[in-house]
Amino acid sequence: MRASLECGQVFGWRKQGDGYAGVLNARKVFVRQRGSWLEFEGVSAKKLVHYFSLSPEDSLERVYSEILVDDYVRQAVNEFKGLRILRQEPWECIVSFLCSQNSNIPRIEKMLYGMRKSFGAPLEDGFYSFPTPAQLCKATEKQLKQIGLGYRAKYVKEFAEHVARRPAYLKELEKLSYEKAREQLMKHSGIGPKVADCACLYCLKKLEAFPIDAWIKKVLEKKYGRKGGYAALSAFARKRFGRFAGYAQQYLYAFARANPHSLT
Repeated sequence: MRASLECGQVFGWRKQGDGYAGVLNARKVFVRQRGSWLEFEGVSAKKLVHYFSLSPEDSLERVYSEILVDDYVRQAVNEFKGLRILRQEPWECIVSFLCSQNSNIPRIEKMLYGMRKSFGAPLEDGFYSFPTPAQLCKATEKQLKQIGLGYRAKYVKEFAEHVARRPAYLKELEKLSYEKAREQLMKHSGIGPKVADCACLYCLKKLEAFPIDAWIKKVLEKKYGRKGGYAALSAFARKRFGRFAGYAQQYLYAFARANPHSLT
C-alpha cells in the first residue's frame, strides 16, 4: 500500500500512525495494511477494492507475466512488488496533474491542499473535500494564483468551467479508446502529452498509457538506449511492455527514484 500511495500517482494522502489518511467520496478515510489485509475506516469495502484495484480482474500476476521482459524491469518489480495503479476519481486526478506541471510532489500537494481548504468542504482532523467543478468555477484566477497555482490557474479554471458545462464529459472519456481519450484531453489548455497520459493511466483505466517525465526519460535512455521526442519514446515503451505498459512505467519510476545509481 505504501508504494502505491507514495509513488507520485496520487496526492493528498497523509501518513497517520501505522496507516494513511485521505479523502474518498468527500469523506475522510483511514487505511492500514496488516500483512496481506487492509483495515479501513470511513469507506466501504467495495469502494476500497475498486480504488486500490484489488478485484480478481486486476491480478498483478497477469500484469507481471506481460511486463517482465528484461532484467531492469524485473529488478523494479522485485523491489516494489504489490504496487498497484489506483483508480482515482477523474475530476480530481486531472486537476491534480494540471497542477503538476514544472513542479515537485511537495509543491503539488501544497497547491492541492490550498484548493481543498479554500474551495472544498471541511471534514474532520484538518481534511477537506476536493472542490466540485461548480465550486471551483466560483474561484477567480487571482484567487487560484494566491494559493500557489501561478500560470496553472488559467488552465484549472477553464477545465472546471468545461466540466461544469458538460457533467457527462469525464464518463465519456472513460468509454473512449486510449488514443481518442488522449486526443480529447489534449484539446484543453495546459494538457500536453504527459498530463494526458497521466490522466489516461491513473483515472481513465487506460493501462497502456506510459507517462514520460525526467526520470522515465533517463531510464529509457540509460537502460534501453532510446532517445528522441515524447511520441517516439512513448511508442517504443508501449510496444515493449504491451497493454500493461503503464504498470511497467510505475515500477520503473519508483525503482529509478529509489536507486538513482542504477542509471549511471
